[in-house]
Amino acid sequence: MKLFAWLTEIFINVFGITRPKPEQERMANFLIGGFLMTVILGAFGVVGVLVYLISHH
Repeated sequence: MKLFAWLTEIFINVFGITRPKPEQERMANFLIGGFLMTVILGAFGVVGVLVYLISHH
């Protein structure tokens, strides 16, 4: 959960969105952090598949 909180903090600072209220912070960490983690892992997955396909061709 600390990773999601860190990703959320970076997202808020980079894009300048309004900070969530303290009672909404846990849900925001889960949604924003989870979304960013999914995108990052998906990008690594795509790169991994492309490297595999290129190296075995």
